[in-house]
Amino acid sequence: MRTLSSNTIFPALLVMLGICMLAAGCTSDTTPAETTPYGTSSVATAVATTVPAAGTTVSGAAQGSVSAVPFATLISYLPGAPAGWTADEPAGATWTADEGQWTWATREYAKGDAVATILIQDSAYQEVGYWESWDSLFAFETSEGYYKSGTVSGHPSWEYFTKPASYGTWIGVNERFMVFVSVEDGSKQDLDAFVNAINYGGLANLK
Repeated sequence: MRTLSSNTIFPALLVMLGICMLAAGCTSDTTPAETTPYGTSSVATAVATTVPAAGTTVSGAAQGSVSAVPFATLISYLPGAPAGWTADEPAGATWTADEGQWTWATREYAKGDAVATILIQDSAYQEVGYWESWDSLFAFETSEGYYKSGTVSGHPSWEYFTKPASYGTWIGVNERFMVFVSVEDGSKQDLDAFVNAINYGGLANLK
Protein backbone atom coordinates (compact mmCIF):
# COMPACT_ATOMS: atom_id res chain seq x y z
CA MET A 1 0.00 0.00 0.00
CA ARG A 2 1.35 3.41 -0.96
CA THR A 3 1.67 6.23 1.54
CA LEU A 4 -0.68 9.10 0.76
CA SER A 5 1.37 12.02 -0.49
CA SER A 6 0.88 15.68 0.33
CA ASN A 7 -0.52 16.07 -3.20
CA THR A 8 -3.34 13.77 -2.17
CA ILE A 9 -3.79 14.94 1.41
CA PHE A 10 -3.85 18.66 0.67
CA PRO A 11 -5.16 19.20 -2.90
CA ALA A 12 -7.60 21.85 -1.68
CA LEU A 13 -4.74 23.98 -0.41
CA LEU A 14 -2.56 23.56 -3.48
CA VAL A 15 -5.25 24.42 -5.99
CA MET A 16 -6.15 27.83 -4.58
CA LEU A 17 -2.92 29.58 -5.58
CA GLY A 18 -3.05 28.05 -9.03
CA ILE A 19 -6.61 29.13 -9.67
CA CYS A 20 -5.82 32.71 -8.70
CA MET A 21 -2.98 32.65 -11.22
CA LEU A 22 -5.32 31.11 -13.81
CA ALA A 23 -7.96 33.79 -13.36
CA ALA A 24 -5.37 36.53 -13.76
CA GLY A 25 -3.76 34.94 -16.78
CA CYS A 26 -6.98 34.31 -18.69
CA THR A 27 -7.97 37.97 -18.59
CA SER A 28 -4.73 39.27 -20.03
CA ASP A 29 -2.62 38.77 -23.16
CA THR A 30 -0.04 36.74 -21.28
CA THR A 31 0.17 32.97 -21.11
CA PRO A 32 -2.25 31.72 -18.43
CA ALA A 33 -1.29 29.26 -15.72
CA GLU A 34 -3.02 25.92 -16.16
CA THR A 35 -4.10 24.54 -12.80
CA THR A 36 -4.21 20.92 -11.72
CA PRO A 37 -4.44 19.50 -8.22
CA TYR A 38 -0.68 19.03 -8.35
CA GLY A 39 0.38 22.59 -9.16
CA THR A 40 0.40 25.00 -12.09
CA SER A 41 2.11 24.93 -15.45
CA SER A 42 2.22 27.29 -18.40
CA VAL A 43 0.10 26.48 -21.45
CA ALA A 44 -0.15 27.90 -24.95
CA THR A 45 -2.92 30.42 -25.67
CA ALA A 46 -3.34 30.16 -29.42
CA VAL A 47 -7.12 29.71 -29.24
CA ALA A 48 -8.35 30.70 -25.78
CA THR A 49 -11.72 31.98 -24.64
CA THR A 50 -12.88 32.89 -21.16
CA VAL A 51 -16.49 32.72 -20.05
CA PRO A 52 -17.64 32.77 -16.42
CA ALA A 53 -20.05 29.98 -15.49
CA ALA A 54 -23.60 30.92 -14.61
CA GLY A 55 -25.43 29.70 -11.56
CA THR A 56 -22.39 28.23 -9.82
CA THR A 57 -21.69 30.76 -7.09
CA VAL A 58 -21.73 30.08 -3.36
CA SER A 59 -24.38 32.15 -1.61
CA GLY A 60 -22.97 31.88 1.90
CA ALA A 61 -26.46 32.67 3.21
CA ALA A 62 -26.48 29.67 5.52
CA GLN A 63 -22.91 30.11 6.79
CA GLY A 64 -22.59 28.90 10.38
CA SER A 65 -26.08 27.40 10.41
CA VAL A 66 -24.91 23.77 10.45
CA SER A 67 -22.05 21.67 11.78
CA ALA A 68 -19.86 19.71 9.38
CA VAL A 69 -20.50 15.99 9.35
CA PRO A 70 -17.64 13.86 10.77
CA PHE A 71 -15.00 12.91 8.25
CA ALA A 72 -15.82 9.26 8.96
CA THR A 73 -19.23 9.92 7.37
CA LEU A 74 -17.57 11.37 4.27
CA ILE A 75 -15.24 8.36 4.09
CA SER A 76 -18.30 6.14 3.74
CA TYR A 77 -19.09 7.94 0.46
CA LEU A 78 -15.70 7.16 -1.08
CA PRO A 79 -16.32 4.29 -3.52
CA GLY A 80 -14.40 1.06 -3.70
CA ALA A 81 -11.96 0.36 -6.51
CA PRO A 82 -13.50 -0.24 -9.95
CA ALA A 83 -12.58 -3.39 -11.85
CA GLY A 84 -8.87 -3.37 -12.66
CA TRP A 85 -8.06 -0.72 -10.03
CA THR A 86 -6.71 -0.99 -6.49
CA ALA A 87 -7.58 1.40 -3.65
CA ASP A 88 -5.51 2.72 -0.76
CA GLU A 89 -6.96 3.12 2.69
CA PRO A 90 -9.07 6.29 2.91
CA ALA A 91 -8.01 9.24 5.04
CA GLY A 92 -9.92 12.13 6.60
CA ALA A 93 -9.45 15.27 8.63
CA THR A 94 -11.24 18.02 10.52
CA TRP A 95 -10.11 21.63 10.02
CA THR A 96 -10.95 24.59 12.22
CA ALA A 97 -11.64 27.94 10.53
CA ASP A 98 -12.65 31.29 11.99
CA GLU A 99 -16.32 30.53 11.40
CA GLY A 100 -16.22 26.92 12.60
CA GLN A 101 -15.05 23.47 11.57
CA TRP A 102 -15.08 21.75 8.20
CA THR A 103 -14.16 18.22 7.19
CA TRP A 104 -12.91 16.21 4.26
CA ALA A 105 -12.10 12.64 3.27
CA THR A 106 -9.92 11.33 0.45
CA ARG A 107 -8.86 8.10 -1.22
CA GLU A 108 -6.34 7.21 -3.89
CA TYR A 109 -6.70 4.52 -6.56
CA ALA A 110 -4.20 3.00 -9.01
CA LYS A 111 -4.22 1.00 -12.24
CA GLY A 112 -0.83 0.53 -13.84
CA ASP A 113 0.63 4.02 -14.26
CA ALA A 114 -2.75 5.70 -13.78
CA VAL A 115 -3.58 7.27 -10.41
CA ALA A 116 -7.01 8.58 -9.42
CA THR A 117 -7.91 10.64 -6.36
CA ILE A 118 -11.33 11.40 -4.89
CA LEU A 119 -11.80 14.04 -2.19
CA ILE A 120 -15.11 14.94 -0.56
CA GLN A 121 -15.34 18.13 1.50
CA ASP A 122 -18.07 19.36 3.83
CA SER A 123 -17.67 23.11 4.11
CA ALA A 124 -20.69 23.55 6.42
CA TYR A 125 -21.57 26.47 4.11
CA GLN A 126 -18.27 28.25 4.76
CA GLU A 127 -16.05 29.53 1.96
CA VAL A 128 -13.20 27.16 2.75
CA GLY A 129 -11.16 24.65 0.76
CA TYR A 130 -12.37 24.40 -2.82
CA TRP A 131 -15.25 26.80 -2.22
CA GLU A 132 -12.73 29.65 -1.74
CA SER A 133 -11.76 29.43 -5.41
CA TRP A 134 -15.03 28.19 -6.95
CA ASP A 135 -16.26 31.65 -8.03
CA SER A 136 -12.88 32.45 -9.63
CA LEU A 137 -13.02 29.66 -12.20
CA PHE A 138 -13.41 30.54 -15.88
CA ALA A 139 -14.12 28.41 -18.92
CA PHE A 140 -11.35 28.39 -21.52
CA GLU A 141 -9.78 26.15 -24.16
CA THR A 142 -6.26 26.09 -25.57
CA SER A 143 -4.18 23.70 -27.62
CA GLU A 144 -3.00 22.15 -24.35
CA GLY A 145 -6.26 21.64 -22.51
CA TYR A 146 -9.45 23.21 -21.20
CA TYR A 147 -11.63 24.21 -18.27
CA LYS A 148 -15.38 23.93 -18.82
CA SER A 149 -18.48 24.21 -16.68
CA GLY A 150 -21.28 21.68 -16.65
CA THR A 151 -23.46 19.59 -14.37
CA VAL A 152 -23.11 16.19 -12.71
CA SER A 153 -26.29 14.55 -11.42
CA GLY A 154 -27.92 17.99 -11.56
CA HIS A 155 -25.15 19.71 -9.57
CA PRO A 156 -22.85 22.42 -11.00
CA SER A 157 -19.40 21.21 -11.99
CA TRP A 158 -16.08 22.23 -13.49
CA GLU A 159 -13.99 19.86 -15.56
CA TYR A 160 -10.40 20.32 -16.72
CA PHE A 161 -7.98 18.53 -19.02
CA THR A 162 -4.26 19.11 -19.46
CA LYS A 163 -2.14 17.26 -22.00
CA PRO A 164 -1.03 14.59 -22.10
CA ALA A 165 -3.34 12.82 -19.64
CA SER A 166 -4.42 14.90 -16.63
CA TYR A 167 -8.17 15.09 -15.94
CA GLY A 168 -10.24 16.45 -13.09
CA THR A 169 -13.74 17.47 -12.06
CA TRP A 170 -15.13 19.55 -9.20
CA ILE A 171 -18.80 19.05 -8.28
CA GLY A 172 -20.56 21.44 -5.88
CA VAL A 173 -23.43 19.84 -3.97
CA ASN A 174 -26.02 22.14 -2.34
CA GLU A 175 -23.45 24.94 -1.99
CA ARG A 176 -22.00 22.91 0.89
CA PHE A 177 -20.30 19.71 -0.18
CA MET A 178 -17.54 19.62 -2.77
CA VAL A 179 -16.45 16.48 -4.59
CA PHE A 180 -13.12 16.56 -6.41
CA VAL A 181 -12.01 13.75 -8.72
CA SER A 182 -8.69 13.68 -10.57
CA VAL A 183 -7.02 11.15 -12.85
CA GLU A 184 -3.35 11.31 -13.78
CA ASP A 185 -1.98 9.23 -16.69
CA GLY A 186 -5.45 7.84 -17.31
CA SER A 187 -8.31 8.59 -19.68
CA LYS A 188 -11.49 10.65 -19.85
CA GLN A 189 -13.39 7.36 -19.48
CA ASP A 190 -11.54 6.72 -16.21
CA LEU A 191 -12.50 10.17 -14.95
CA ASP A 192 -16.16 9.65 -15.87
CA ALA A 193 -16.21 6.26 -14.14
CA PHE A 194 -15.01 7.73 -10.84
CA VAL A 195 -17.21 10.82 -11.11
CA ASN A 196 -20.27 8.63 -11.69
CA ALA A 197 -19.41 6.33 -8.78
CA ILE A 198 -20.26 8.99 -6.18
CA ASN A 199 -23.64 8.94 -4.39
CA TYR A 200 -24.52 12.62 -4.87
CA GLY A 201 -28.07 12.15 -3.68
CA GLY A 202 -26.83 10.73 -0.40
CA LEU A 203 -24.41 13.63 0.07
CA ALA A 204 -27.15 16.15 -0.68
CA ASN A 205 -29.34 14.64 2.05
CA LEU A 206 -26.69 14.80 4.79
CA LYS A 207 -27.56 17.18 7.62
